Amino acid sequence: KALCAAVLLVAIPFASLSAYDMKNVVAGPVPFNPKKDFKLNIVNPGTYHLEISIYDINGDLVCTKSGSSNTVIWNGRDGNGRYVKPGLYLIKITAEDPSTGDYGKKIIRILVDY
Repeated sequence: KALCAAVLLVAIPFASLSAYDMKNVVAGPVPFNPKKDFKLNIVNPGTYHLEISIYDINGDLVCTKSGSSNTVIWNGRDGNGRYVKPGLYLIKITAEDPSTGDYGKKIIRILVDY
C-alpha cells in the first residue's frame, strides 16, 4: 500500500505581516484575590489593541475585555458581574496593530484565590 500526502502552500506577503513579541505582556498579581487586590492588571507595553478572553479550567468563557491602553483591568467578575470561583483561569490575549498588520497571541495562567 502506498501512502500519499498533500501539502497546501499559501503565499503570504511577508511585508504586510509581522509578529508582535508578547514576552513583555504580563498579568499580575499572582495569586489574584479580587476582593483584596481589586484588579488584575494585564500590561501591554506597546500601543496594540488587545482582545482578552478569560476561561475557567473547564474551558468555559468567563468574560471578555478589550482595550488599546497600556493596561487592561479585570476585576475578577464574570460576564454577569459575579465574582468567579477560586481556581486556575486561562487568559487568552491577542494583540493587533491594524495599521501595520503586526499581531501576537499569548496564553497566561492565573490563580484566583480568596
